[in-house]
Amino acid sequence: MTMLLIVGVFVLLTGMSLARQSQNANANSGQMTGAGSSNANQAMTAKSSDAKFMMTAAEGGMAEVEMGRMALERASSDAVKQYAQRMIDDHTKAGDELKQLADTKGIRLPTGPSPKQMALIEKLRQKTGADFDRMYIKEGGVKAHQSMEKLFQKESTQGKDADAKAFAAKTLPTVQEHLRMARDVSATMTNTGGNMNGNMNGNGNMNGNANTSNSNTTP
Repeated sequence: MTMLLIVGVFVLLTGMSLARQSQNANANSGQMTGAGSSNANQAMTAKSSDAKFMMTAAEGGMAEVEMGRMALERASSDAVKQYAQRMIDDHTKAGDELKQLADTKGIRLPTGPSPKQMALIEKLRQKTGADFDRMYIKEGGVKAHQSMEKLFQKESTQGKDADAKAFAAKTLPTVQEHLRMARDVSATMTNTGGNMNGNMNGNGNMNGNANTSNSNTTP
């Protein structure tokens, strides 16, 4: 009789222990599922429109930095060099912020400009002086930032990911300022028909005297 009582108590304790283990397992499974759902909500597919925006923006930013560095070496105009330095500073900063955002979304950004942008960089590499100035401002300044403006405007209004959308909205005014600056420099070069030496003020406007020694050069 005593033996049966002992066996019964043992079986009861064993059952209670197994029940607790099952409850703990279910609780852990629920926590893992919740964490997985959170990560899934935070992650982003590489084929999504937001991911494509980030990749295109990254390529454009790296191209601007590369062309800006080249301009510091090859440009003949102080204004063009000042513009180039601004591009390096602003696009480097924005690129760092974009990389941090991409990391949180599980998106691997490109490590360099697009093939089309690399082709432009190689063409610029063949230019020097005033020829370089005109091509850099036209292609890397005006045209490139017109494309970037459209890209950032679209993401800032139509983006699906809240963080990517916020980044686009935050950065868009800087892109637009770069475009205004490029147009100002381009207009000055066109009006003078040659090189110009001067300084940009805080709004990207040109102050200074035009050097018309190359006035017969086609802008």
